[in-house]
Amino acid sequence: MNTEMTEAEKIRRLPWLVGGDTFNIMFVLLTFSGSVFILFLDDIGLDTTQIGFLLALVPFCGVLAPLVAPISNRFGYKRVFVSMRGLRNIPMALLIATPIVLRQYGEYGAFLWVSSIIFTFAIMRAIGETGGFSWRKEIVPDSIRGKFSATSSMTTTVASILIILVAGFVIDQGSGLGRFVLLISFGVFFGFLSVLFFARAPGDNRQAARAANTGHFAEMRGAVRDRGFLMFLLVLSLATIGSQVAMSFIPLFMKEEVGIPDGTVVLLSIGTYIGALFTSYFWGWAADRYSSKPVMQVSLILMILLPVSYMMLPRYTAASIALAMAIAFVAGIATLAWQISWTRYLYVNAIPGQKRAAYLAVYFAWFSVVVGTGPLISGRILEWSAFIPTMQIGLIYIDAYAPLFILSVILLASTMLVVPRLKAEGDVTLRRFAGMFLRGNPVRAMRLLIQYNQSGDEMTRVITTERMGDTRNLLNSEELIEALHDPSHNVRYEAIHSIGRMPGTSELRDALIEMLEGPETELGMSTARALGRLGDPAAAPALRRSLQSRYDLIAAESARALAQLDDVESIPVLVKKMSTEPNKQLKVAYASALGKLHAEEQLPELFALLCEAETNAERGEVGLAIARIIGDEKYYLQQWRSLQSNFDTATAQALMALRKSAKKAEMPATEALLEICANCFAASESQGAIDQLRRLLENVAGDESKPALREALLRCAAALDQCGSDRLDLTLLALHALDTALNQEPQDPT
Repeated sequence: MNTEMTEAEKIRRLPWLVGGDTFNIMFVLLTFSGSVFILFLDDIGLDTTQIGFLLALVPFCGVLAPLVAPISNRFGYKRVFVSMRGLRNIPMALLIATPIVLRQYGEYGAFLWVSSIIFTFAIMRAIGETGGFSWRKEIVPDSIRGKFSATSSMTTTVASILIILVAGFVIDQGSGLGRFVLLISFGVFFGFLSVLFFARAPGDNRQAARAANTGHFAEMRGAVRDRGFLMFLLVLSLATIGSQVAMSFIPLFMKEEVGIPDGTVVLLSIGTYIGALFTSYFWGWAADRYSSKPVMQVSLILMILLPVSYMMLPRYTAASIALAMAIAFVAGIATLAWQISWTRYLYVNAIPGQKRAAYLAVYFAWFSVVVGTGPLISGRILEWSAFIPTMQIGLIYIDAYAPLFILSVILLASTMLVVPRLKAEGDVTLRRFAGMFLRGNPVRAMRLLIQYNQSGDEMTRVITTERMGDTRNLLNSEELIEALHDPSHNVRYEAIHSIGRMPGTSELRDALIEMLEGPETELGMSTARALGRLGDPAAAPALRRSLQSRYDLIAAESARALAQLDDVESIPVLVKKMSTEPNKQLKVAYASALGKLHAEEQLPELFALLCEAETNAERGEVGLAIARIIGDEKYYLQQWRSLQSNFDTATAQALMALRKSAKKAEMPATEALLEICANCFAASESQGAIDQLRRLLENVAGDESKPALREALLRCAAALDQCGSDRLDLTLLALHALDTALNQEPQDPT
């Protein structure tokens, strides 16, 4: 009886799959792919068209996938994959005899020999890969697919670097075809070793595979009618051909045009692998977290830069090798990001799980044609463009390879235009994804993200959560949302405050709204405040609902948050709340919100509340609310600090500054009153100073054309008469009203 493996069992045995991939990449790099194979073919004496044909032969055989897919379904994906991986090493081992064939039958005989070997190998590879794709789709859980791809890429990259170092040394120190024969021999050994590891990897569900065999060709017809799947294949085709026409003959380009020796050309691949190694885990994490599309788009932008960089690469200079290595480093970052993102999109988004065999067969057949087309086209173009002499135009070099690079840019740019049409897995756009690394402090955000996920004690989580908000970077947004549900109250409290300091997103807003409307009322005030600071107007309806909360402090803080969001629709409710609220401190909160919303019609009620206020905090906040209605609050807040330190002198100085404004406005009567009032304050004549200030307010109010400002001037004068001379807040408000009246922009007479 066949029992399907649990997800936990699959994950536990996935390291065997990683090990198989690691040894397989060694086999690949030393046999039929990469710089070693291209230089081997060049050493035999083949031209670019023949080399392009051999490079295309392997992927072209993938068109057999639709025909052999039912066989894989019947006998088991893993069994077919592992069997073919073992058998394909046998013809590849025959490459070792190529020097003998070359001596006996010449270059054309060697071409036929290598072609027959590669053709046989390619057929076995196509059969094996057809089962392998379905096998990997089944055994790697979608939830960790990006991370698994990143982990596998890291290990294969390290292995690639080591094998390229050895290959570069062997090629540099040796001569003739013997050095390539030695490397191919080692490659075949690693090929057999990879089979042993693949055999220990998780198995597939044989019963499900046999069941899927029914209606296979009907499902393939359905796949070719699936518009979303076809759109993905179009994107993959454009990007693959676009990258291949630029990259297929880079080893020869570096050797012939840039002037880099054979051994060093092979070592350039190390730069590519190091770029991939440094960023592999990040790209896998980003694809799992933010979906595949934004990662695909970023990788395409980087890939477009590569052919442009090759055309600007200096020729036969001391800096050529260093710059070529730098370009190779960027190429590693770009190509790995593209590989991880499109592979994840294929398995997670493009292919229905129940029809994976049929869809993957269509994909593999089509992709094989596309992969083979790239080097085939490149070889022909190079043959046609061989007559182009090398010339320099500014920073750009034009040579036989320039048509390839230009075509690459065109195809990759076309891919960028099509990618947005792929169906979205999430709502993270390219702009938002890129913004995560341009806004705030992304380096610190990444460090805190790692620290948060590794933290064990409460205090570390509290401190880390608090610091996440300081970065103002959305890389931490999911951790902050997670922290809202932390078992620790202190962590939840810090998460709310940190979210309030972050750039606003719908996810953060919705998470705070859920907290505000949840049962944990003790965090309600902080949540309402954070929603206000987040600045998303879409939070206003939830805050309006919380105005009716049975908890007065939550309602009051919601009023302040609505004011921060400039929600004028809430003014009638706030007016009613302020008029019926018996608690003076809560009244002040509603008054503050109305001031922020510039509710001019509430000036009488606000002045009445200001006269009733008893504490300096209450007076200051209500005064600020009135100041906001009158004009810009900047003057009020600046003078508040000055008047606190030395009331009489600071007031006198403020009045003398206003006297200059009156003189400029050609208001001689007001100018004279300002001077008299300033002298009274300077002499500490409190009552006389207040009397003069009241007269001054009434005088300016008579010339004022704005109803709200005129009313504010008169009510301020009345409040000074009612409340006496010891009210700093009223004097400050009077100065603010005078400054607004004397320095306001002249109104358009029309």
